[in-house]
Amino acid sequence: MTSHQQLDDPTDTTQEVRSGVVHALSKTPFAVSDLRRLSGGTANFMYHATLKQSSTNDKYRDGVVIKHGEGYVATHPSFKISTSRCIQEYLPHAISLKEYALKHFSHPHPTTSTYKPPCDRLGHALGAWLRMFHGWSQEPKQAALRETFAGNKDGQGLKNMINYQQLLQMVDRYPMILGDARDILQGVSDLAAEELADETALCPIHGDFWTGNVLIPDVSVTDNVNDHIPIRIVDWELSQLGVRPLDLGQLIAELWSLMLYRNVGAAEWLVQAFASGYGSLDDSFAYRTIIHVGVHLICFSRYWSSTPDWNQDEQQKTVISIGRDVIVKAWSRDREYFREHLLGCLFGEAGRSGGDGSLSLP
Repeated sequence: MTSHQQLDDPTDTTQEVRSGVVHALSKTPFAVSDLRRLSGGTANFMYHATLKQSSTNDKYRDGVVIKHGEGYVATHPSFKISTSRCIQEYLPHAISLKEYALKHFSHPHPTTSTYKPPCDRLGHALGAWLRMFHGWSQEPKQAALRETFAGNKDGQGLKNMINYQQLLQMVDRYPMILGDARDILQGVSDLAAEELADETALCPIHGDFWTGNVLIPDVSVTDNVNDHIPIRIVDWELSQLGVRPLDLGQLIAELWSLMLYRNVGAAEWLVQAFASGYGSLDDSFAYRTIIHVGVHLICFSRYWSSTPDWNQDEQQKTVISIGRDVIVKAWSRDREYFREHLLGCLFGEAGRSGGDGSLSLP
């Protein structure tokens, strides 16, 4: 495994959590001989475990990843959150959309004939599913679902904190980049707080709709254009009442990050097809989506860091600048700025893509 790192465990609490995980697994087939904390993640503790019973013929010989939840946010222990968020989801032989794109679409100059059709199908299917979910969850017969989502105040508070409250902290961390936009970013943070104040205007949202929570079988879509390929949307612990542009903005920001950080050129087609699949938006919805794209680019830039070197830091600063620019332009409703921009697809300004239904989400 190459994407993990050994983290220091400076607190007794963190050591206690680690010991608890080891003990809980000690009498199971997943008893561990070595447990290493992984970087990344916010709410939960992530570990890579080497198993005591693994062998060269064992499918777990390279270890397993363990996700453990406590009654607080792992990266912010003072922020309490219920363990009712911890739910299992499983799709055999699947990888996340982020991993899938890096594996199957990772080419800086993709050929249209090879990459665009599968990107169109995949992006369109995701957009159509999200539009369906947003509409379905608002139907009167889904009142019980809405009530359940409304009860997730912890998740709602966490999402606001790691995005819109953290946004102001990022201004202090990167004053040379964000300082001139402080007033606008303060306005954005205030807007997000005001939105949450009126629950009657809120809708059920997934709350963590990003490429890591979309599971797809690890097969080449180009080889299965006529097959019914299942996709699963997982990790509903942040499902809540919120504003719908947050779901769109988060996924678009993560798809765009594939281009910005990993040079995955085909991600542009995924963004356009996702917007097309979701369908037409009014300007207010589109601008609010773009604002969240920018907020996500700013606040989650560190999660895309693979190495703590100078070049990576400069790359983060570049992406933070991009996030700032789209927020400022969306805040002022500068439609002309987005006319030839990737995010113009939210207004129908960029090439819109279609899908043929060969991928499906339940």
